[in-house]
Amino acid sequence: MLELPEVEVLRKDLDKEIVGKRVQEEASEKGAGPGIVVETPSIVRPFHRTRPDFVKALRGHKIEACRRRGTTIFLDLDDDLTWIIDARGTASLHAETANEKPTDDTHLIVRFTIGGALHLSDVSKDPEVSTGVVPTADAMAEAGVSEIAWDPLEDNKTWMEFARILNQAAMPLKLLLVDQDIILGFREVYSDEILYEAGLKYDRMSDSLSTQETRRLYRAIHEVIQTAMKFRGSSLDESTADLTVDEEGEASEHLKVYGREGLPSFRSRKPIERAVVVKGTKKHTEVASFFDPQSQY
Repeated sequence: MLELPEVEVLRKDLDKEIVGKRVQEEASEKGAGPGIVVETPSIVRPFHRTRPDFVKALRGHKIEACRRRGTTIFLDLDDDLTWIIDARGTASLHAETANEKPTDDTHLIVRFTIGGALHLSDVSKDPEVSTGVVPTADAMAEAGVSEIAWDPLEDNKTWMEFARILNQAAMPLKLLLVDQDIILGFREVYSDEILYEAGLKYDRMSDSLSTQETRRLYRAIHEVIQTAMKFRGSSLDESTADLTVDEEGEASEHLKVYGREGLPSFRSRKPIERAVVVKGTKKHTEVASFFDPQSQY
């Protein structure tokens, strides 16, 4: 599962590994296969009518820069084009050698002229990942990424500006943290970790926080991101909670609350509980939340 910490680590890796490389025009002479292989047509359809349209738009272009907004990767190409990769949900993006055999869940392979390749994978039978090539000037809008939502790693907002966001939203904290129109980059995992660090409960209304609680939540957002990046993210391959707990029942790596239902809280020693929050009134999307029962209401 890719959230803000994982995608920022990924952006830094891609900046070192693929910026300056050019996408193959055709199959390489070394027998590595076609330069671009789209295994699943649905991943390009948000941007292109067909797979050949995507291949034609990407092949032969040089990657000049790698940037990020929220959890969306923007690879700027020559000719004022941008390759968008939105690896949401259970997707993963990783650099490989040109001859690396793709796994069964690999949906896209892009090989480069001077070696190496990118593999875009998703274990889900119905992948949410999407990718396409668009004019750079339109990239943010085409990707559906809010330019006014807060990206905690890019936008230098003060805690007082954050307080205004909380007051204007007037919604449960869990839903606020996963709302990509308000704050970019968090979903089920790190929203729970942030609330745990701040000592606040998932259904606490955002406009009810005291000054001290607001500052604590603001600090928790930044601390959780930095800690996760030190561990290179949670390294989740699926969005199911049980995959974040090892055989001895301990949360994987640095996670303190997500996926630990029934296990003692590191803070209160009370069993971690799990709740389901309904997001929205039309689609009724359910969002799970793991929490310490002694968090503040």
